[in-house]
Amino acid sequence: MSGEARFSFFFLGVIGVFGLALLSKGIWPFAFGTIALNAALFMSGWILIAITHCLPELVRERPDYPIRHLWKTELGPEYRRRFNQSWPILAVSILFFSIFSMMKSAIPLFNDFSWDARFIAWDHYLHGKDPWRILQPFVGYPLITSLLSVAYHTWILLIYVGTIYFALYVTDRRLRLRFFISSFGIWTINGVVLAIIFSSVGPCFVGPLLGNDHYAAQMTYLRQANESFPILVLPVQQLLLDWQLHGSHGLGRGITAMPSMHVALAFLFFLAVRQISHRLGLCFLVFLLIIMIGSVHLAYHYAIDAYASLFVTFLVWTASSVAMRGIESEGGAAKPPSAAATAKCGATE
Repeated sequence: MSGEARFSFFFLGVIGVFGLALLSKGIWPFAFGTIALNAALFMSGWILIAITHCLPELVRERPDYPIRHLWKTELGPEYRRRFNQSWPILAVSILFFSIFSMMKSAIPLFNDFSWDARFIAWDHYLHGKDPWRILQPFVGYPLITSLLSVAYHTWILLIYVGTIYFALYVTDRRLRLRFFISSFGIWTINGVVLAIIFSSVGPCFVGPLLGNDHYAAQMTYLRQANESFPILVLPVQQLLLDWQLHGSHGLGRGITAMPSMHVALAFLFFLAVRQISHRLGLCFLVFLLIIMIGSVHLAYHYAIDAYASLFVTFLVWTASSVAMRGIESEGGAAKPPSAAATAKCGATE
């Protein structure tokens, strides 16, 4: 059995555990509408990355028959081979992210939101004051806040475009499998297990959900900035709050602060992409820093949410290397390709 197949069967088991947990709380875990929407988003991600991947070649080559040319290159034998290897992971991804959202929205059913007061105190102890106040002289301008809110929302592309990229366009099979072991690992450990243990809502929700006005000044600034430039996180935060108050379970729903999945996934992409291209890795490092700053400045997270995410994600990434050695010893994954092959960022073999 291939490494991809063993990986997929393992996380099907994880999905089953999540499903049983949700059923124990009276929630049906496999909503067709949620799964179909998630599949449509992954298909949109595939279309987007296929277009951006093939357009430069069409402009450069100017073939007489563009569709035939794309069939031979974009959908050639090597691409189809990678698809045959990765389709189980893509199928599991559609199910996993659907049920993950339901688990996230059900967190208070497993453990009440009770850690926020401690995280507020720890943030203040570590930094001498609330971290958002430290950042405010540098980024506390409506235009900068607006740009940070845009960047913060582009994070979703890591899920729906990044997953397709690593599944179908990364030629290094070992890196591809290590990425997915790490990705599903951090979604499970950070996004579900630790999120339930350290159940918390974050600065923007401590007021309406817990009656704590500690971040009232920060929310006032964000609303005032929204009068000058659109702060995209504000309507999203309100939507998340409405869903939470009405007990809505579905894709994109749920409130949790510790640890930050935005930071965890951005850090994972930095760790993985730098294995392909040092220059592109630096770009993802900048993106990671933007997400870390945005997570605090936009009132989604405490600073320690980011620190915890970095630590756990690095542990998972390191452990995935050990898991890969076990898979390779059983012949379940291809040997690492040559340095020349890994240097080709996103190119087909």
